[in-house]
Amino acid sequence: MKTAIILLLASICVCLPVRAQDTDNAADRTAIETLGKTWQDTWNRHDMDALSLLLTEDVDFVSVLGPKGWLKGRQQWLAVRAKMHKTYFTESVWTTREAHIKFLRPDLAIAHVLWSTTGDKVRHVKHGEPREGIFTWVVEKRSGTWLIVASQNTETMPVLPGQ
Repeated sequence: MKTAIILLLASICVCLPVRAQDTDNAADRTAIETLGKTWQDTWNRHDMDALSLLLTEDVDFVSVLGPKGWLKGRQQWLAVRAKMHKTYFTESVWTTREAHIKFLRPDLAIAHVLWSTTGDKVRHVKHGEPREGIFTWVVEKRSGTWLIVASQNTETMPVLPGQ
């Protein structure tokens, strides 16, 4: 009977979910928030080489272009983004408004990063009109540094006439 109770308690403990906030660390939270601010600073310098270093070599990056904007790996991301910053984003100013972070493990988190830009030359808004959206980043601590492993970018779409 004792053995059955011990086995039952052990199986319950193994099955209990680990709460995400139990893995939270203030220094890591700050480092991930800083990742969003560093994105802003390097974007505004239009330094795509430096910006690419915030990504892992094997990053999966989905832009607001959807499947056509799915960039696989840092090198592909850099090649595409460097061109875009010479055309669509030459006058772009990025603001990282806030970051919401949920730790999955001590070295893995999801960050929802709210952003806005002005000065973009994109087709769906008048030149210079503000844009805003949200990144969903999967970030991982590798060799002591938080990097973006995966990114999904969603833009707030303008209200169309008649809506």
